Amino acid sequence: MNGYLLFDIFLQSEVSDLTPPINAELIDSQIRKALLFGLFPVVIAFSFIVFVIYRSKRETLFKQKEIQLRLSIAEGELKALRAQINPHFIFNCLNSIHHFIQTKDSQVAGSYLIKFSQLVRYVLESSAKRMVDMQEEIENNKIYLQLEQMRVNSSFDFHFELAQELIGRDIQIPPMFIQPFLENAVWHGLSEGGKLNVYFSEFDQDHLCCKIRDDGKSDQVKESYDLSNVIKKTSMGVHLMKERFDFYNELNKTKASFSFNENQENGMGREVRILIPYED
Repeated sequence: MNGYLLFDIFLQSEVSDLTPPINAELIDSQIRKALLFGLFPVVIAFSFIVFVIYRSKRETLFKQKEIQLRLSIAEGELKALRAQINPHFIFNCLNSIHHFIQTKDSQVAGSYLIKFSQLVRYVLESSAKRMVDMQEEIENNKIYLQLEQMRVNSSFDFHFELAQELIGRDIQIPPMFIQPFLENAVWHGLSEGGKLNVYFSEFDQDHLCCKIRDDGKSDQVKESYDLSNVIKKTSMGVHLMKERFDFYNELNKTKASFSFNENQENGMGREVRILIPYED
């Protein structure tokens, strides 16, 4: 029994002598190299992702600044156009007052001045606002048409109408969006009399449709509503409105527009169709 034990001890001793000693430092070094080579692609990939995110954010910030600059320019140009439209409108009213004074009709001139002062006050106050109450805008456009009636000795009539879906709602629209078209119809289409109808309806969830129809003489109206003639001749307000619509759309991402159509009834008159942005 002791002989077997001695042989076992001897065998273990021989095996131990044949087994090389474990080098802990070498193993540790190999592990570090493996980790280093394994992590290197991960670090590269992570760095690339960080770079892409940074570059994307930088480009987004640059685009935002560029868009903001464009909007600021558009807003400034829009304000400049408003500043041109209002004096143009006031200038025409002052011409009418001058006419009454020249004809020595002091009573009519006094009544005209009262209405004119009301309208000018509204125009000046609303010009600084982005949106105004639609009913208030309509009432002041009625005052404008009353002034024009006085100027031409009531040779034309006018009527405003709202579609059923708009009645009773608190609707806000941009100021002075339809007045230049009313002015154009009166000065060109209705200078010899007739009737002017203004109808508001809902076009979509963001826009109203305003139709301004007159029954003026076809040949006279055809010339006044030709946009090339409008730009070249006296209807400065309509030309300015085309530019104003463009700037307003760029600034507010809307689809404000206008188009002219010939009335088919007896070939008399014209209709302008205006898409007006609104808030409810």
